[in-house]
Amino acid sequence: MASSPLRPARPLITDTLRAHRWGALAWIVGGAVAMLTIGLGFIEEVERFPGGAVEMAAGMRPGVEAMRLLRWPAERIDTLGGYLAYHNVTLFSLGLAAYGAVQGAHAIRTAETRGVQAEILAAGRPRTAALVDRAIGFAAVLSVICLGLGAGIAAAMALGGEPDTSGSFTTALVMGLCAYAGYGLGMLLGQLTPGLRTGTGLAVLLLTTLYLLTNIWSEIGPAGAVRFLSPFHYANYSRALVPGRGLDLAPSLILFAVSLALLAAAALVYRRRDYASGLFAHRARPHRPVRNVQRPALRAVWSATLLRHRTGLLSWMLAAAAYLALLSRLEPAFADMFDEFSYTQGLLGPDSGHSLTDRYLAFAGQLIMPIVTAYIITQAAGWVGELRQGHVELLLSSPLSWPRLVAQRLLAALIGAALVAGAGIGGLAVVAAANGTGLDGAGLARLAADTLLLAAALAAVAALAVAWLRSTAAVGALAVFVGLSYLVVYLVPLFAWPDWVNRISLFGAFGNPYLELPPVAGTVVLLSVAVLGSLGAATVAQRTPKVAG
Repeated sequence: MASSPLRPARPLITDTLRAHRWGALAWIVGGAVAMLTIGLGFIEEVERFPGGAVEMAAGMRPGVEAMRLLRWPAERIDTLGGYLAYHNVTLFSLGLAAYGAVQGAHAIRTAETRGVQAEILAAGRPRTAALVDRAIGFAAVLSVICLGLGAGIAAAMALGGEPDTSGSFTTALVMGLCAYAGYGLGMLLGQLTPGLRTGTGLAVLLLTTLYLLTNIWSEIGPAGAVRFLSPFHYANYSRALVPGRGLDLAPSLILFAVSLALLAAAALVYRRRDYASGLFAHRARPHRPVRNVQRPALRAVWSATLLRHRTGLLSWMLAAAAYLALLSRLEPAFADMFDEFSYTQGLLGPDSGHSLTDRYLAFAGQLIMPIVTAYIITQAAGWVGELRQGHVELLLSSPLSWPRLVAQRLLAALIGAALVAGAGIGGLAVVAAANGTGLDGAGLARLAADTLLLAAALAAVAALAVAWLRSTAAVGALAVFVGLSYLVVYLVPLFAWPDWVNRISLFGAFGNPYLELPPVAGTVVLLSVAVLGSLGAATVAQRTPKVAG
Protein backbone atom coordinates (compact mmCIF):
# COMPACT_ATOMS: atom_id res chain seq x y z
CA MET A 1 0.00 0.00 0.00
CA ALA A 2 1.14 3.51 -0.76
CA SER A 3 2.06 5.63 2.22
CA SER A 4 0.71 8.95 0.98
CA PRO A 5 -2.66 10.06 2.35
CA LEU A 6 -3.30 11.73 -1.01
CA ARG A 7 -3.25 8.38 -2.84
CA PRO A 8 -6.12 6.13 -1.73
CA ALA A 9 -5.36 2.49 -1.01
CA ARG A 10 -7.70 0.41 -3.14
CA PRO A 11 -7.69 -2.65 -0.84
CA LEU A 12 -9.13 -0.63 2.06
CA ILE A 13 -11.77 1.00 -0.14
CA THR A 14 -12.73 -2.36 -1.63
CA ASP A 15 -12.84 -3.92 1.83
CA THR A 16 -15.21 -1.18 3.01
CA LEU A 17 -17.50 -1.81 0.04
CA ARG A 18 -17.46 -5.55 0.64
CA ALA A 19 -18.12 -5.18 4.38
CA HIS A 20 -21.23 -3.05 3.75
CA ARG A 21 -22.68 -4.94 0.78
CA TRP A 22 -25.49 -6.53 2.78
CA GLY A 23 -26.37 -3.29 4.54
CA ALA A 24 -26.51 -1.48 1.21
CA LEU A 25 -28.74 -4.20 -0.23
CA ALA A 26 -31.09 -3.96 2.75
CA TRP A 27 -31.42 -0.19 2.32
CA ILE A 28 -32.06 -0.50 -1.43
CA VAL A 29 -34.64 -3.28 -1.19
CA GLY A 30 -36.33 -1.88 1.92
CA GLY A 31 -36.37 1.64 0.48
CA ALA A 32 -37.87 0.53 -2.82
CA VAL A 33 -40.59 -1.49 -1.10
CA ALA A 34 -41.41 1.38 1.27
CA MET A 35 -41.60 3.97 -1.51
CA LEU A 36 -43.80 1.77 -3.71
CA THR A 37 -46.05 0.86 -0.78
CA ILE A 38 -46.59 4.44 0.36
CA GLY A 39 -47.09 5.52 -3.26
CA LEU A 40 -49.81 2.91 -3.71
CA GLY A 41 -51.34 3.99 -0.42
CA PHE A 42 -51.47 7.62 -1.58
CA ILE A 43 -53.24 6.64 -4.80
CA GLU A 44 -55.71 4.50 -2.89
CA GLU A 45 -56.52 7.28 -0.42
CA VAL A 46 -56.97 9.90 -3.13
CA GLU A 47 -59.40 7.68 -5.02
CA ARG A 48 -61.50 7.11 -1.90
CA PHE A 49 -61.38 10.67 -0.55
CA PRO A 50 -64.25 12.98 -1.54
CA GLY A 51 -62.80 15.97 -3.35
CA GLY A 52 -59.59 14.21 -4.35
CA ALA A 53 -56.02 15.06 -3.43
CA VAL A 54 -56.59 18.76 -2.73
CA GLU A 55 -59.32 18.15 -0.17
CA MET A 56 -57.40 15.28 1.38
CA ALA A 57 -54.34 17.50 1.82
CA ALA A 58 -56.49 20.24 3.36
CA GLY A 59 -57.90 17.76 5.86
CA MET A 60 -54.44 16.48 6.70
CA ARG A 61 -52.85 19.89 7.22
CA PRO A 62 -53.88 20.52 10.86
CA GLY A 63 -52.79 17.05 11.91
CA VAL A 64 -49.52 17.49 10.05
CA GLU A 65 -48.91 20.74 11.91
CA ALA A 66 -49.69 19.08 15.25
CA MET A 67 -47.27 16.23 14.55
CA ARG A 68 -44.49 18.29 13.01
CA LEU A 69 -42.06 17.12 15.67
CA LEU A 70 -41.92 13.74 13.90
CA ARG A 71 -41.94 14.86 10.25
CA TRP A 72 -41.28 18.21 8.65
CA PRO A 73 -41.47 20.05 6.29
CA ALA A 74 -44.81 19.27 4.64
CA GLU A 75 -45.18 20.99 1.28
CA ARG A 76 -47.60 20.18 -1.55
CA ILE A 77 -48.84 17.03 0.12
CA ASP A 78 -51.66 17.05 -2.42
CA THR A 79 -49.12 15.63 -4.89
CA LEU A 80 -47.44 12.25 -4.81
CA GLY A 81 -43.99 13.85 -4.79
CA GLY A 82 -44.83 16.15 -1.89
CA TYR A 83 -46.47 13.32 0.03
CA LEU A 84 -43.49 10.98 -0.42
CA ALA A 85 -41.12 13.78 0.61
CA TYR A 86 -43.15 14.36 3.77
CA HIS A 87 -44.06 10.78 4.65
CA ASN A 88 -40.93 8.84 3.65
CA VAL A 89 -37.98 11.01 2.72
CA THR A 90 -37.76 12.88 6.03
CA LEU A 91 -37.66 9.66 8.07
CA PHE A 92 -35.36 7.95 5.59
CA SER A 93 -32.96 10.87 5.90
CA LEU A 94 -32.88 10.39 9.67
CA GLY A 95 -32.52 6.62 9.39
CA LEU A 96 -29.75 6.79 6.78
CA ALA A 97 -27.90 9.46 8.78
CA ALA A 98 -28.10 7.26 11.89
CA TYR A 99 -26.80 4.33 9.83
CA GLY A 100 -23.91 6.50 8.66
CA ALA A 101 -23.16 7.58 12.23
CA VAL A 102 -23.01 3.98 13.43
CA GLN A 103 -20.70 2.97 10.57
CA GLY A 104 -18.49 6.02 11.15
CA ALA A 105 -18.08 5.18 14.83
CA HIS A 106 -17.17 1.59 13.94
CA ALA A 107 -14.92 2.28 10.94
CA ILE A 108 -11.64 2.62 12.83
CA ARG A 109 -12.42 1.43 16.35
CA THR A 110 -13.76 -1.99 15.27
CA ALA A 111 -10.71 -2.55 13.05
CA GLU A 112 -8.51 -1.76 16.06
CA THR A 113 -10.36 -4.21 18.27
CA ARG A 114 -9.94 -6.95 15.65
CA GLY A 115 -6.24 -6.16 15.22
CA VAL A 116 -6.72 -5.32 11.54
CA GLN A 117 -5.77 -1.69 12.03
CA ALA A 118 -2.46 -2.68 13.60
CA GLU A 119 -1.58 -4.66 10.46
CA ILE A 120 -2.52 -1.70 8.24
CA LEU A 121 -0.34 0.68 10.24
CA ALA A 122 2.50 -1.83 10.39
CA ALA A 123 2.39 -2.05 6.60
CA GLY A 124 3.29 1.65 6.45
CA ARG A 125 -0.11 3.23 5.95
CA PRO A 126 -0.36 6.43 8.06
CA ARG A 127 -3.32 6.89 10.36
CA THR A 128 -4.74 9.82 8.41
CA ALA A 129 -4.47 7.90 5.13
CA ALA A 130 -6.25 4.86 6.61
CA LEU A 131 -9.10 7.07 7.82
CA VAL A 132 -9.36 8.75 4.40
CA ASP A 133 -9.50 5.33 2.73
CA ARG A 134 -12.37 4.25 4.93
CA ALA A 135 -14.19 7.54 4.32
CA ILE A 136 -13.84 7.16 0.53
CA GLY A 137 -15.03 3.57 0.77
CA PHE A 138 -18.15 4.55 2.70
CA ALA A 139 -18.82 7.37 0.24
CA ALA A 140 -18.87 4.68 -2.45
CA VAL A 141 -21.27 2.62 -0.31
CA LEU A 142 -23.61 5.60 0.05
CA SER A 143 -23.42 6.20 -3.71
CA VAL A 144 -24.68 2.67 -4.34
CA ILE A 145 -27.44 3.07 -1.75
CA CYS A 146 -28.51 6.40 -3.24
CA LEU A 147 -28.67 4.97 -6.75
CA GLY A 148 -30.92 2.19 -5.47
CA LEU A 149 -33.11 4.55 -3.43
CA GLY A 150 -33.37 6.93 -6.38
CA ALA A 151 -34.53 4.09 -8.61
CA GLY A 152 -37.11 3.06 -5.99
CA ILE A 153 -38.46 6.60 -5.70
CA ALA A 154 -38.56 6.97 -9.49
CA ALA A 155 -40.52 3.72 -9.79
CA ALA A 156 -43.03 4.90 -7.16
CA MET A 157 -43.47 8.24 -8.91
CA ALA A 158 -43.98 6.56 -12.28
CA LEU A 159 -46.47 4.11 -10.79
CA GLY A 160 -48.41 7.02 -9.33
CA GLY A 161 -48.64 8.80 -12.68
CA GLU A 162 -46.25 11.60 -11.72
CA PRO A 163 -42.90 10.48 -13.20
CA ASP A 164 -39.94 12.56 -12.00
CA THR A 165 -36.65 10.77 -12.56
CA SER A 166 -34.50 13.84 -11.99
CA GLY A 167 -36.26 14.76 -8.75
CA SER A 168 -36.08 11.16 -7.52
CA PHE A 169 -32.33 10.83 -7.92
CA THR A 170 -31.71 14.36 -6.63
CA THR A 171 -33.68 13.50 -3.50
CA ALA A 172 -31.62 10.36 -3.01
CA LEU A 173 -28.41 12.35 -3.51
CA VAL A 174 -29.34 14.82 -0.77
CA MET A 175 -30.25 11.95 1.56
CA GLY A 176 -26.77 10.56 0.89
CA LEU A 177 -25.12 13.88 1.70
CA CYS A 178 -27.04 14.01 4.98
CA ALA A 179 -25.95 10.46 5.77
CA TYR A 180 -22.32 11.33 5.03
CA ALA A 181 -22.51 14.14 7.58
CA GLY A 182 -23.79 11.53 10.05
CA TYR A 183 -20.82 9.34 9.11
CA GLY A 184 -18.41 12.20 9.83
CA LEU A 185 -20.05 12.83 13.20
CA GLY A 186 -19.87 9.15 14.12
CA MET A 187 -16.23 8.97 13.02
CA LEU A 188 -15.34 11.97 15.21
CA LEU A 189 -17.15 10.71 18.30
CA GLY A 190 -15.62 7.29 17.74
CA GLN A 191 -12.18 8.85 18.18
CA LEU A 192 -13.18 10.92 21.19
CA THR A 193 -15.14 8.53 23.40
CA PRO A 194 -13.60 5.77 25.53
CA GLY A 195 -15.86 2.98 24.25
CA LEU A 196 -17.21 2.09 20.84
CA ARG A 197 -20.82 1.77 21.92
CA THR A 198 -20.59 5.06 23.79
CA GLY A 199 -19.55 6.86 20.63
CA THR A 200 -22.27 5.12 18.64
CA GLY A 201 -24.98 5.94 21.17
CA LEU A 202 -23.95 9.58 21.48
CA ALA A 203 -23.83 10.04 17.71
CA VAL A 204 -27.32 8.60 17.20
CA LEU A 205 -28.69 10.55 20.18
CA LEU A 206 -27.22 13.81 18.89
CA LEU A 207 -28.55 13.26 15.36
CA THR A 208 -32.02 12.41 16.64
CA THR A 209 -32.06 15.51 18.85
CA LEU A 210 -30.99 17.74 15.94
CA TYR A 211 -33.65 16.16 13.74
CA LEU A 212 -36.42 16.88 16.25
CA LEU A 213 -35.23 20.44 16.95
CA THR A 214 -34.93 21.16 13.22
CA ASN A 215 -38.59 20.24 12.78
CA ILE A 216 -39.76 22.72 15.42
CA TRP A 217 -37.07 25.43 15.23
CA SER A 218 -39.58 28.20 14.50
CA GLU A 219 -41.47 27.41 17.71
CA ILE A 220 -38.61 27.42 20.23
CA GLY A 221 -37.47 31.04 20.00
CA PRO A 222 -33.72 31.87 20.04
CA ALA A 223 -32.92 28.19 20.62
CA GLY A 224 -34.04 27.64 17.04
CA ALA A 225 -30.58 28.78 15.94
CA VAL A 226 -29.45 25.22 16.69
CA ARG A 227 -30.84 24.30 13.26
CA PHE A 228 -27.70 25.70 11.65
CA LEU A 229 -25.79 22.84 13.29
CA SER A 230 -28.18 20.25 11.89
CA PRO A 231 -27.54 18.42 8.60
CA PHE A 232 -31.30 18.02 8.19
CA HIS A 233 -31.72 21.79 8.01
CA TYR A 234 -29.53 22.00 4.92
CA ALA A 235 -31.05 18.87 3.40
CA ASN A 236 -34.54 20.39 3.68
CA TYR A 237 -33.65 23.11 1.19
CA SER A 238 -33.57 20.58 -1.66
CA ARG A 239 -37.10 19.14 -1.79
CA ALA A 240 -36.75 18.01 -5.38
CA LEU A 241 -39.88 15.81 -5.37
CA VAL A 242 -42.09 18.81 -4.62
CA PRO A 243 -43.41 20.38 -7.84
CA GLY A 244 -41.49 23.53 -8.69
CA ARG A 245 -38.57 22.67 -6.39
CA GLY A 246 -35.17 21.15 -7.13
CA LEU A 247 -31.61 20.92 -5.91
CA ASP A 248 -30.50 23.93 -3.87
CA LEU A 249 -26.78 23.89 -4.58
CA ALA A 250 -25.45 26.18 -1.82
CA PRO A 251 -26.94 24.29 1.18
CA SER A 252 -25.90 20.99 -0.41
CA LEU A 253 -22.32 22.22 -0.70
CA ILE A 254 -22.45 23.38 2.93
CA LEU A 255 -23.64 19.90 3.91
CA PHE A 256 -20.73 18.31 2.07
CA ALA A 257 -18.27 20.79 3.58
CA VAL A 258 -19.57 19.98 7.08
CA SER A 259 -18.94 16.29 6.37
CA LEU A 260 -15.37 17.00 5.31
CA ALA A 261 -14.79 19.23 8.35
CA LEU A 262 -16.01 16.49 10.70
CA LEU A 263 -13.78 13.93 9.00
CA ALA A 264 -10.81 16.32 9.21
CA ALA A 265 -11.43 16.79 12.93
CA ALA A 266 -11.70 13.01 13.33
CA ALA A 267 -8.37 12.56 11.53
CA LEU A 268 -6.72 15.12 13.81
CA VAL A 269 -8.00 13.40 16.95
CA TYR A 270 -7.08 9.98 15.57
CA ARG A 271 -3.48 11.09 15.15
CA ARG A 272 -3.32 12.24 18.78
CA ARG A 273 -5.09 9.46 20.66
CA ASP A 274 -3.68 6.14 21.79
CA TYR A 275 -4.29 3.01 19.77
CA ALA A 276 -7.61 1.27 20.62
CA SER A 277 -8.50 4.05 23.04
CA GLY A 278 -10.55 7.23 22.76
CA LEU A 279 -9.01 10.64 23.31
CA PHE A 280 -11.09 11.01 26.47
CA ALA A 281 -10.52 7.46 27.72
CA HIS A 282 -10.54 6.91 31.45
CA ARG A 283 -7.02 6.92 32.80
CA ALA A 284 -6.09 4.86 35.83
CA ARG A 285 -5.08 6.90 38.85
CA PRO A 286 -1.70 5.80 40.19
CA HIS A 287 -2.61 6.41 43.84
CA ARG A 288 -5.48 3.94 43.72
CA PRO A 289 -4.63 0.44 44.94
CA VAL A 290 -4.81 -2.26 42.28
CA ARG A 291 -7.64 -4.71 42.83
CA ASN A 292 -6.62 -8.34 42.98
CA VAL A 293 -10.17 -9.58 42.42
CA GLN A 294 -12.23 -8.55 39.43
CA ARG A 295 -15.72 -7.14 39.81
CA PRO A 296 -18.33 -9.80 40.54
CA ALA A 297 -20.42 -8.47 37.63
CA LEU A 298 -17.70 -9.55 35.19
CA ARG A 299 -18.07 -13.20 36.11
CA ALA A 300 -21.15 -13.70 33.90
CA VAL A 301 -21.52 -12.75 30.25
CA TRP A 302 -24.87 -11.01 30.67
CA SER A 303 -23.81 -8.81 33.59
CA ALA A 304 -20.40 -8.08 32.06
CA THR A 305 -22.10 -6.99 28.83
CA LEU A 306 -24.37 -4.56 30.65
CA LEU A 307 -21.52 -3.21 32.77
CA ARG A 308 -19.13 -2.63 29.89
CA HIS A 309 -21.73 -0.96 27.72
CA ARG A 310 -23.45 1.02 30.46
CA THR A 311 -22.73 4.41 28.89
CA GLY A 312 -24.19 3.39 25.54
CA LEU A 313 -27.21 1.89 27.30
CA LEU A 314 -27.69 5.14 29.21
CA SER A 315 -27.71 7.01 25.88
CA TRP A 316 -30.46 4.73 24.58
CA MET A 317 -32.48 5.27 27.75
CA LEU A 318 -32.15 9.05 27.55
CA ALA A 319 -33.12 9.05 23.87
CA ALA A 320 -36.20 6.89 24.54
CA ALA A 321 -37.28 9.03 27.49
CA ALA A 322 -36.85 12.29 25.55
CA TYR A 323 -38.66 10.97 22.47
CA LEU A 324 -41.77 9.74 24.27
CA ALA A 325 -41.77 12.77 26.56
CA LEU A 326 -41.95 15.04 23.52
CA LEU A 327 -44.81 12.96 22.11
CA SER A 328 -46.63 13.23 25.40
CA ARG A 329 -46.14 16.98 25.31
CA LEU A 330 -48.00 17.13 21.99
CA GLU A 331 -51.18 15.63 23.43
CA PRO A 332 -52.96 18.93 24.27
CA ALA A 333 -52.39 20.35 20.77
CA PHE A 334 -53.51 17.09 19.20
CA ALA A 335 -56.66 17.01 21.32
CA ASP A 336 -57.62 20.54 20.24
CA MET A 337 -57.71 19.46 16.58
CA PHE A 338 -59.17 16.00 16.98
CA ASP A 339 -62.89 16.71 16.76
CA GLU A 340 -62.57 19.00 13.74
CA PHE A 341 -60.25 17.11 11.41
CA SER A 342 -60.56 13.57 10.12
CA TYR A 343 -56.82 13.11 9.60
CA THR A 344 -56.04 13.42 13.29
CA GLN A 345 -58.82 10.93 14.01
CA GLY A 346 -57.35 8.50 11.49
CA LEU A 347 -53.99 8.49 13.24
CA LEU A 348 -55.57 6.90 16.33
CA GLY A 349 -57.61 4.34 14.43
CA PRO A 350 -61.33 3.62 14.85
CA ASP A 351 -63.16 4.74 17.97
CA SER A 352 -62.73 1.95 20.50
CA GLY A 353 -64.89 3.44 23.24
CA HIS A 354 -61.88 4.86 25.10
CA SER A 355 -61.26 8.51 25.82
CA LEU A 356 -59.30 10.64 23.37
CA THR A 357 -56.49 11.03 25.91
CA ASP A 358 -56.15 7.28 26.38
CA ARG A 359 -56.18 6.69 22.63
CA TYR A 360 -53.45 9.27 22.11
CA LEU A 361 -51.29 7.86 24.91
CA ALA A 362 -51.75 4.43 23.38
CA PHE A 363 -50.60 5.77 20.01
CA ALA A 364 -47.58 7.46 21.58
CA GLY A 365 -46.75 4.40 23.66
CA GLN A 366 -46.67 2.17 20.60
CA LEU A 367 -43.78 4.25 19.27
CA ILE A 368 -41.54 2.60 21.86
CA MET A 369 -41.52 -0.35 19.43
CA PRO A 370 -39.12 1.16 16.85
CA ILE A 371 -36.74 2.31 19.60
CA VAL A 372 -36.54 -1.14 21.18
CA THR A 373 -36.23 -2.69 17.72
CA ALA A 374 -33.28 -0.44 16.87
CA TYR A 375 -31.67 -1.34 20.18
CA ILE A 376 -31.95 -5.08 19.47
CA ILE A 377 -30.46 -4.59 16.00
CA THR A 378 -27.42 -2.87 17.53
CA GLN A 379 -27.02 -5.83 19.91
CA ALA A 380 -27.02 -8.18 16.93
CA ALA A 381 -24.31 -6.07 15.31
CA GLY A 382 -22.29 -6.38 18.53
CA TRP A 383 -22.65 -10.17 18.49
CA VAL A 384 -21.33 -10.29 14.93
CA GLY A 385 -18.43 -8.09 16.03
CA GLU A 386 -17.58 -10.50 18.85
CA LEU A 387 -17.44 -13.35 16.34
CA ARG A 388 -15.16 -11.38 14.04
CA GLN A 389 -12.89 -10.32 16.90
CA GLY A 390 -12.43 -13.85 18.24
CA HIS A 391 -14.20 -13.12 21.54
CA VAL A 392 -16.54 -16.07 21.06
CA GLU A 393 -13.62 -18.47 20.68
CA LEU A 394 -12.14 -17.08 23.89
CA LEU A 395 -15.40 -17.41 25.80
CA LEU A 396 -16.04 -20.95 24.60
CA SER A 397 -12.54 -22.01 25.64
CA SER A 398 -13.75 -21.56 29.22
CA PRO A 399 -16.42 -23.79 30.84
CA LEU A 400 -19.15 -22.09 28.78
CA SER A 401 -21.23 -23.87 26.15
CA TRP A 402 -22.81 -22.38 23.05
CA PRO A 403 -26.36 -22.71 24.43
CA ARG A 404 -25.35 -20.94 27.65
CA LEU A 405 -23.62 -18.16 25.68
CA VAL A 406 -26.74 -17.64 23.56
CA ALA A 407 -28.88 -17.59 26.71
CA GLN A 408 -26.56 -15.06 28.40
CA ARG A 409 -26.62 -12.81 25.34
CA LEU A 410 -30.41 -12.94 25.16
CA LEU A 411 -30.68 -12.15 28.88
CA ALA A 412 -28.42 -9.11 28.50
CA ALA A 413 -30.40 -7.90 25.45
CA LEU A 414 -33.68 -8.41 27.30
CA ILE A 415 -32.55 -6.51 30.39
CA GLY A 416 -31.19 -3.69 28.24
CA ALA A 417 -34.43 -3.53 26.24
CA ALA A 418 -36.40 -3.46 29.49
CA LEU A 419 -34.37 -0.50 30.74
CA VAL A 420 -34.79 1.35 27.44
CA ALA A 421 -38.53 0.67 27.34
CA GLY A 422 -38.90 1.61 31.00
CA ALA A 423 -37.13 4.92 30.42
CA GLY A 424 -39.33 5.69 27.41
CA ILE A 425 -42.58 4.80 29.17
CA GLY A 426 -41.39 6.75 32.19
CA GLY A 427 -40.79 9.85 30.05
CA LEU A 428 -44.27 9.49 28.57
CA ALA A 429 -45.86 9.14 32.01
CA VAL A 430 -43.94 11.98 33.70
CA VAL A 431 -44.83 14.57 31.05
CA ALA A 432 -48.43 13.33 30.89
CA ALA A 433 -48.70 13.78 34.65
CA ALA A 434 -47.16 17.26 34.36
CA ASN A 435 -49.82 18.11 31.76
CA GLY A 436 -52.52 16.98 34.18
CA THR A 437 -53.35 14.01 31.95
CA GLY A 438 -54.93 11.03 33.64
CA LEU A 439 -52.89 7.84 33.35
CA ASP A 440 -53.98 4.22 33.38
CA GLY A 441 -51.49 2.34 35.55
CA ALA A 442 -52.68 -1.04 34.31
CA GLY A 443 -52.33 0.17 30.72
CA LEU A 444 -48.73 1.25 31.33
CA ALA A 445 -47.98 -2.14 32.91
CA ARG A 446 -49.48 -3.95 29.90
CA LEU A 447 -47.47 -1.73 27.54
CA ALA A 448 -44.24 -2.52 29.38
CA ALA A 449 -44.93 -6.26 29.47
CA ASP A 450 -45.89 -6.46 25.79
CA THR A 451 -42.83 -4.43 24.81
CA LEU A 452 -40.63 -6.84 26.75
CA LEU A 453 -42.24 -9.80 24.96
CA LEU A 454 -41.67 -8.12 21.60
CA ALA A 455 -38.02 -7.50 22.53
CA ALA A 456 -37.63 -11.18 23.46
CA ALA A 457 -39.02 -12.27 20.09
CA LEU A 458 -36.81 -9.83 18.17
CA ALA A 459 -33.73 -10.83 20.16
CA ALA A 460 -34.42 -14.50 19.44
CA VAL A 461 -34.70 -13.80 15.70
CA ALA A 462 -31.48 -11.75 15.89
CA ALA A 463 -29.63 -14.54 17.72
CA LEU A 464 -30.81 -17.08 15.14
CA ALA A 465 -29.70 -14.87 12.24
CA VAL A 466 -26.25 -14.31 13.80
CA ALA A 467 -25.78 -18.01 14.58
CA TRP A 468 -26.78 -18.99 11.06
CA LEU A 469 -25.04 -16.35 8.91
CA ARG A 470 -22.13 -15.41 11.25
CA SER A 471 -21.42 -12.19 9.33
CA THR A 472 -22.74 -8.67 8.81
CA ALA A 473 -25.30 -10.25 6.49
CA ALA A 474 -27.16 -11.23 9.67
CA VAL A 475 -27.74 -7.58 10.56
CA GLY A 476 -28.93 -6.84 7.02
CA ALA A 477 -31.28 -9.82 7.06
CA LEU A 478 -32.65 -8.73 10.44
CA ALA A 479 -33.25 -5.18 9.14
CA VAL A 480 -35.13 -6.55 6.10
CA PHE A 481 -37.22 -8.81 8.36
CA VAL A 482 -38.11 -5.86 10.58
CA GLY A 483 -38.96 -3.65 7.60
CA LEU A 484 -41.25 -6.26 6.04
CA SER A 485 -42.94 -6.86 9.40
CA TYR A 486 -43.71 -3.15 9.66
CA LEU A 487 -45.02 -2.95 6.09
CA VAL A 488 -47.44 -5.82 6.72
CA VAL A 489 -49.11 -3.75 9.46
CA TYR A 490 -49.50 -0.84 7.03
CA LEU A 491 -50.72 -2.95 4.10
CA VAL A 492 -53.44 -4.88 5.93
CA PRO A 493 -55.83 -1.92 6.45
CA LEU A 494 -54.77 -0.27 3.20
CA PHE A 495 -55.82 -3.19 1.01
CA ALA A 496 -58.46 -4.63 3.38
CA TRP A 497 -56.60 -7.91 3.87
CA PRO A 498 -57.90 -10.34 6.52
CA ASP A 499 -56.91 -9.38 10.05
CA TRP A 500 -55.11 -12.70 10.62
CA VAL A 501 -52.42 -11.52 8.18
CA ASN A 502 -51.42 -9.00 10.85
CA ARG A 503 -50.48 -11.87 13.15
CA ILE A 504 -47.62 -12.97 10.91
CA SER A 505 -45.95 -9.66 11.73
CA LEU A 506 -44.36 -9.20 15.14
CA PHE A 507 -45.59 -5.61 15.17
CA GLY A 508 -49.10 -6.69 14.21
CA ALA A 509 -49.03 -9.24 17.02
CA PHE A 510 -48.11 -6.45 19.48
CA GLY A 511 -51.67 -5.12 19.56
CA ASN A 512 -52.62 -1.98 21.52
CA PRO A 513 -51.71 -2.94 25.08
CA TYR A 514 -52.31 0.44 26.72
CA LEU A 515 -56.02 0.25 25.88
CA GLU A 516 -56.68 -3.45 26.25
CA LEU A 517 -55.15 -6.83 26.87
CA PRO A 518 -53.11 -7.91 23.83
CA PRO A 519 -54.94 -10.46 21.65
CA VAL A 520 -54.30 -14.05 22.67
CA ALA A 521 -53.23 -14.99 19.14
CA GLY A 522 -50.68 -12.17 19.04
CA THR A 523 -49.27 -13.09 22.44
CA VAL A 524 -48.94 -16.71 21.34
CA VAL A 525 -47.08 -15.61 18.20
CA LEU A 526 -44.61 -13.44 20.13
CA LEU A 527 -44.06 -16.06 22.81
CA SER A 528 -43.59 -18.82 20.21
CA VAL A 529 -41.07 -16.78 18.24
CA ALA A 530 -39.18 -15.94 21.44
CA VAL A 531 -39.00 -19.56 22.66
CA LEU A 532 -38.52 -21.35 19.33
CA GLY A 533 -36.11 -18.70 18.06
CA SER A 534 -33.97 -18.98 21.19
CA LEU A 535 -33.87 -22.78 20.99
CA GLY A 536 -33.12 -22.61 17.29
CA ALA A 537 -30.32 -20.10 17.84
CA ALA A 538 -28.70 -22.32 20.48
CA THR A 539 -29.01 -25.42 18.27
CA VAL A 540 -27.66 -23.74 15.13
CA ALA A 541 -24.83 -22.05 17.04
CA GLN A 542 -23.66 -25.36 18.48
CA ARG A 543 -23.34 -26.81 14.98
CA THR A 544 -21.52 -23.90 13.36
CA PRO A 545 -17.90 -22.67 13.65
CA LYS A 546 -16.90 -20.32 16.43
CA VAL A 547 -15.62 -17.68 14.02
CA ALA A 548 -17.25 -15.25 11.62
CA GLY A 549 -18.32 -16.51 8.21
